[in-house]
Amino acid sequence: MLGRKFKNRWASAGFTLIEMLMVGALVANIPQGNFGQAKQRALQTTCVNNLSNIGKLIAMEGQFPKAAFYPKDPRESKDSIRKILGGGDKQWVCPSMPEALARRGLTFVYNDSLAGQVDPRKPSKKWVLIEMSCVSQFTEAPHPLGYNVLFADGHVITTHRLPAKIQAAWNPEQ
Repeated sequence: MLGRKFKNRWASAGFTLIEMLMVGALVANIPQGNFGQAKQRALQTTCVNNLSNIGKLIAMEGQFPKAAFYPKDPRESKDSIRKILGGGDKQWVCPSMPEALARRGLTFVYNDSLAGQVDPRKPSKKWVLIEMSCVSQFTEAPHPLGYNVLFADGHVITTHRLPAKIQAAWNPEQ
C-alpha cells in the first residue's frame, strides 16, 4: 500500500516550464569542445589498451616476431605481425585512424630490427609498435597528445617525440 502511494505521488509530479527551460539552458551552455576532447581521450585510451594487449601477446611468445615493418597485406601476409600473433581488427586498428587506413586491418608499424630477439622485455627503451601515421611528416598525429608507442618492456606512452629510426626516414641527409 505504501509503495503504491509513493509511486502515484511521483507519477503525477511533472516538470514546470521554468524547470524545463533551466535544464535546456544548462545543456546548451556546455562547451561543445569538451565533448570532442572527451571523445578523443576515449579513443586514445582504447588505442593504448590495444597496444598494451599486443605487448602482452609478444611477451607470451617469448621473442619478437619475425615480421615486416608494414606488410603488403596485413591480414594475410605471412610476415605480418597481425597474422603471426592473431587477433581481430579492433585490436590492431587505432580507432582514431581514418577509415581508409583502418580497412587495411593494421594501423601500426613494427620495429623490424627487433625481429627474432629472444627476450621481449629487453631492451626496454626500444619501441616495438607505433601508429603508422608517424611515417609521414605531412600527416598529423592521430591523438591530441601525439602518437601511441609500445615499448619492448610492455609500457605504452603517448608522445609527439618520434623514434630516431622514424625521424631519420623523415630527414635522410641527417
